[in-house]
Amino acid sequence: VYNGERFLAEAIDSALAQTLRSVEIVVVDDGSTDASAAIADRYAALHPDRVRVVHQPNQGLPLARNAAIAAARGRYLALLDADDVWMPGHLAACVDVLQRDPMIGLVHADAEDIDADGNPLPADDAPARWGSDSRDAYAAILLRRQHVVCPTAVFRRSVIENIGGFDPGFNRLGCEDRDLWLRIAEVAGVVYVAQLHARYRIHDANMSANSGRMWRARKLLVDKYAQRPRGRPLRRRARAAIDADLGHELARAPEPMPALAAFGRALLRDPLRVDAWKGLLRRVLVGRRPGLVIHR
Repeated sequence: VYNGERFLAEAIDSALAQTLRSVEIVVVDDGSTDASAAIADRYAALHPDRVRVVHQPNQGLPLARNAAIAAARGRYLALLDADDVWMPGHLAACVDVLQRDPMIGLVHADAEDIDADGNPLPADDAPARWGSDSRDAYAAILLRRQHVVCPTAVFRRSVIENIGGFDPGFNRLGCEDRDLWLRIAEVAGVVYVAQLHARYRIHDANMSANSGRMWRARKLLVDKYAQRPRGRPLRRRARAAIDADLGHELARAPEPMPALAAFGRALLRDPLRVDAWKGLLRRVLVGRRPGLVIHR
């Protein structure tokens, strides 16, 4: 949590309400200047056997998550940012999958997008978060055809001990989560549970709200995996994917040319990128897209 006083209690309550009871909750207060630290400490005092708080100077999301992983004692790890909410059966269902198959390193599920007040948001036309055709989880994640939603991710500590935690090179940029999912997919299986497991809150403070910064993070990610044997053959299509996502985000702006240029770059690199064709045609024929487009 960083300055998340508005939402933190609801997040912790959803963790305490899990049907899986053998759970510890590690709250990392990443240098908050609001009441977040006091809220977290109050929960630790009320639930000393279940809630622990780590206070640290502000270091950014990847390092805060790494601090939580270092403090945690469990066999499995799950992420919950201060503005998101778990459904009660989330951890039980995901842990059951991991316990039944030691070759699985990451389990994730679906999430509902909500606004700052908790109201559901309409779905956009981004690629599905996960689909039945994603037999190659690594390619699906790198090419942005599928999305692992952070508050639904549950993964093995043993895998993290093997591959390392969140890469601080993405600090204050974004994409540190997709980077971790890719490294997990290189060494272990990824399983999707087709159920609603979390509520993902979209509001002005989200890191993903800045399209330019997120595009730079996505390019950094593509360039990183272009140096790895499995990612090298996918580099051209991966660059097309981040350009297509930028086009969808820029389609909200009154000026059409930046979105059209992004879609054009995507199609030059990958003429079969269907969502880029759809976005291009919509921007030309329909005009500016109203509302919120969410691409992680």
